[in-house]
Amino acid sequence: MADDLIGKTINGYAIEEVVGKGGMATVYRAHQVSMNRSVAVKVLPEQYINDDTYLQRFNQEVAIVSKLEHRNIVPVHDYGQYNGRPYIVMRLMNGGSIDDLLAKGALEPEVALNIIEQIAPALDFAHSKNVLHRDLKPSNVLLDDDGGAYLTDFGIARVLGEQATSGITTQGVVGTPSYMSPEQAQGLTLDGRSDIYGLGVMLYEMLTGKRPFHADTPYGIAVMQVTTPPPQPRLFNPNLSLSVEEMILKALRKKPEERFQTAVALSDGLKKALNRPLSTLHDTQPNAQLRQNTQPVMSQPQPVVQPQPVYNVPQAAPMTPAPVSTNYLGGYVRRRKQKSNNIWLSAAIGGVIGCGLLAVLVVIVVIVVNFLTSGGAGVSIQPTAIENNPTAPVNDSQNVIPTLDPTSEAGRATLVPNGSVLPTLATTPTLIPVGVREAEAVNPIAQDIGGVMIFFARRNNNYDLYRMDMATGNQTQLTSDGGNDTYLSVAPDGQSLVFQSNRDGDFDLYILNLVTGDLRQLTNNGVLDRSPSWSPDGEWIAFSSDTDENRNMRLYRIRPDGSGLEELVNNGQLNTEPRYSPDGQYLVFTTGKADDQDTHEIAEFSFETGEVTRLTNNQARDWLPTYSPDGDQIIYSTSLNGDQEANGRAALAIMSHDGSDIRILYDGLAWEQNPQFSPDGRWITFNAVSPFSEQQEVFMMSPDGSDVVQLTNGGGEGAIWIR
Repeated sequence: MADDLIGKTINGYAIEEVVGKGGMATVYRAHQVSMNRSVAVKVLPEQYINDDTYLQRFNQEVAIVSKLEHRNIVPVHDYGQYNGRPYIVMRLMNGGSIDDLLAKGALEPEVALNIIEQIAPALDFAHSKNVLHRDLKPSNVLLDDDGGAYLTDFGIARVLGEQATSGITTQGVVGTPSYMSPEQAQGLTLDGRSDIYGLGVMLYEMLTGKRPFHADTPYGIAVMQVTTPPPQPRLFNPNLSLSVEEMILKALRKKPEERFQTAVALSDGLKKALNRPLSTLHDTQPNAQLRQNTQPVMSQPQPVVQPQPVYNVPQAAPMTPAPVSTNYLGGYVRRRKQKSNNIWLSAAIGGVIGCGLLAVLVVIVVIVVNFLTSGGAGVSIQPTAIENNPTAPVNDSQNVIPTLDPTSEAGRATLVPNGSVLPTLATTPTLIPVGVREAEAVNPIAQDIGGVMIFFARRNNNYDLYRMDMATGNQTQLTSDGGNDTYLSVAPDGQSLVFQSNRDGDFDLYILNLVTGDLRQLTNNGVLDRSPSWSPDGEWIAFSSDTDENRNMRLYRIRPDGSGLEELVNNGQLNTEPRYSPDGQYLVFTTGKADDQDTHEIAEFSFETGEVTRLTNNQARDWLPTYSPDGDQIIYSTSLNGDQEANGRAALAIMSHDGSDIRILYDGLAWEQNPQFSPDGRWITFNAVSPFSEQQEVFMMSPDGSDVVQLTNGGGEGAIWIR
């Protein structure tokens, strides 16, 4: 249908064409005859001239903009009526809107920064005049021919402290759900930080080409604004640095006090993140010289001694990535908050948001918060089987099924001296995957690489093993027995894995067959057995054990069937976290005083000579070493200055296999641990406390310390990638 205003002259403005339409107005290009210039004329559609709601919003926009004279707020030239229809005359922006730019895809970070640096001061200026915009979105930022950006459309803006005559702009839920802050979606009291959230959503879309939340209805989107963490921007744009991603997600924090407090602060944060991205902070740290000048110190050869029985002492928890506590699982990783899929609850929230019934909504939101923090009963993990064993029962520690005979008497007699007894293999239940978790939004880079990642994670207040298909993001929970299952190593054929667990009251080693689901207990005694490592030929499993019950742990190796127990290193120190070299000739491990982590260094054991060579020797804590696939390098965790309690930081360091050429590889997320090369050597996985989920998550990066990508979102540690 033809527009009845085109071709007409309204009080000196010749209407030429429609340049934009919104929910409450149409914008025309017009020629101002008196000034001989092109302008934009915003007119209220005829069908709304008898609607007090639209009339008041239109008139309020005029009143607000008239007092917001800022170089980056679209100026209003004139205001009047034509046949009872109010109109506003504004400067014409020939560059279109940010929406027009986004039609071509995500913006380059520098372009987005240029826009944000112009819009942020305008927004703060409006806030200084007690004006909240309440509808920040790409279509409400207009551009001129020279790249200037201007804030517009204050139709639903609110003036703080003013009482609206009808409550139209001061009560209820108004705005665009995709850009609405959580407090705006709930109808709560707002301040300028609500607009900061909208600016953050807009920045998210500019840099990724996507909005963070999508649902079938506007109500559903509003519910997600209140309850759902936004996806990581780098899932959609892997070229973004970790620093940029972190600042975007800070702008989208659910709690206003956790966001940037002003728009200019957000703009400054983006500029700093672009100038100094976290993902390139390798080989540039001020403390890197600490390791570049260190020389490996050769220790006296350590003889291979006769094997001793391995016992176990009850411990509160296994050693995990906690930086400052000997109770390594205690209170460090926060409990995962499950997402709710309760349809009734979501519908109730959405309905209340849509109606703007604040009192009811607040009650429901409280229910949501309690629901989420209590573990999320709406997400149930249903029993499922490994593909080739669909009828096997779910693992149940009360249903004991033997899966491996104990080591033979003959084997014990030949391998254990002085009549001591090798620990027998306890009967254990058959184990199958116990649940399939909702697929992660896997980064496109990881999807292209493919393969399977196995890791442990604290979810539902317990550590269990998980498997993730990197191509699809599908996760399978492999263990669930009430014990803490951690620190794993996969057999060379990829069919089995060995891990440590305290499921029987103390920490022992267990072997899980990933094909059949069978579980075997490898050690069963009275001391701590931990950190197993499978040899490249599949014939041995090295591990550490607190044989003397004084935390001065020894290194052992044992056959996967429980035979052949052999002590490797016993020097009165804590020796732990062994990992085989690719050729199977060496073990690299952590060694030092049990009661002083600052003495922990990286050492190497030779199977040929029985000698131990210390590869690092400094005042920093070095731990969790592992070889590169070619055996030429060793990567490990290191504290930057030995004072981990003071600075809470660790980095990833790398050196040549002989201990030379030591350098910092990556220092970006505060506490990086468990580095592991991918089988092809093209990637390194590690875990660190994510600035987004505030718990340990699995990350990957390139071998040069760049291209850092978060792989899990819900907990993850100690990942091993299987191709």
